[in-house]
Amino acid sequence: MANFPQFDDQVGIWKLKDVNNAVMGGYWRQAAGGGSRAVFGGGYTPSAALNVMEFITIASTGDVTDFGDLSGLRQNSHNGNVSSHTRNTFGGGYVGGTVSNQIDYITIMSAGNSADFGNLSVATGGEPAGMSSSTRGVFGTGGIAASPGETNSISFITMASTGNTSDFGDATVARFSASGLGSPTRGIMAGGGTPTKQNTIDFIEIASTGNATDFGDVGTAKTGAFSCASSTTGFIAGGAGGSSLNIIEKINIASQGNAIDFGDLLAVGNKGIGTSNSLKAIFAGGNPASDVIQETRFSTGGTATDFGDLSAGKAGLSAGSNSHGGLNDGYQGTRPISTGSGRALFGGGYTAGAANGSDKVEMIQISSTGNAADLEI
Repeated sequence: MANFPQFDDQVGIWKLKDVNNAVMGGYWRQAAGGGSRAVFGGGYTPSAALNVMEFITIASTGDVTDFGDLSGLRQNSHNGNVSSHTRNTFGGGYVGGTVSNQIDYITIMSAGNSADFGNLSVATGGEPAGMSSSTRGVFGTGGIAASPGETNSISFITMASTGNTSDFGDATVARFSASGLGSPTRGIMAGGGTPTKQNTIDFIEIASTGNATDFGDVGTAKTGAFSCASSTTGFIAGGAGGSSLNIIEKINIASQGNAIDFGDLLAVGNKGIGTSNSLKAIFAGGNPASDVIQETRFSTGGTATDFGDLSAGKAGLSAGSNSHGGLNDGYQGTRPISTGSGRALFGGGYTAGAANGSDKVEMIQISSTGNAADLEI
């Protein structure tokens, strides 16, 4: 018997037209294996800045594999990363010890050295916060060389092209080392320093432009927190408060409010990095120079578990994935299908005077108006 699956399940018999529509619409679920990759880049050890990139397959566990090299020794670009289904970019940080406006990019499912994408509108060495949908990447706040030492600038790129950022708006507070995460519609900037540590959470609507709006507060004012998201839930973990922290805090991205306690990292740390495949949250590196990669699930709380190791103990690194929560909800089956692609089906029945019932199946697009059309089966 033929099995005709839901759009959030690849198993079964599909018409090629429907597969194409699902892929182009962004709701064809990423495969549970090789299609879900995270790439880590840059950072520093106690003795050196780094240009190395390495990757993991998020759905499994294990140590990193070499990917290639960034264009320069890049550190403190922590969170300055935006990713689409195909590309990952590294923006800002310190390149060769100088505050940088440089953006590098890679093709996530290949391997090799990075290429030049363009420049940030403001050189941000102190960990710009990155957040992205499948089409737009947004960089917000960060440390700068000029006085005062922080910026509230928010800028954006179009992921499929290359070029310099365009102005988006301003954050509510100029700060460095804020954490960035997002859903397909909203971008979040949390914490940071002015240099006084902040507990502010801002949000933006990624598809539009304009100034950020207050979302709520993290439980502890902090800098350098790990962050990542599913399509609905954001994690803000670790960071430096009065001392390094191990708490994982949770927010509901679609609403507003303060972060709540969700669980704990394996150890205290700050200036590590977070990424996800929308089902699984990944946290890696951090001060004191750590090679640990750890994971937790968005659906459960508690203490994170060991995933594997980086090639060296490092902090101030950057990371992105091709299946995080901002990419049409990541897509790992964690969202309802957009109403723009919803159908209603009508089948069978009989009309007055008909000798037999009907075997006709008709459909409508729920999001539009108009008459039903025959559905070919």
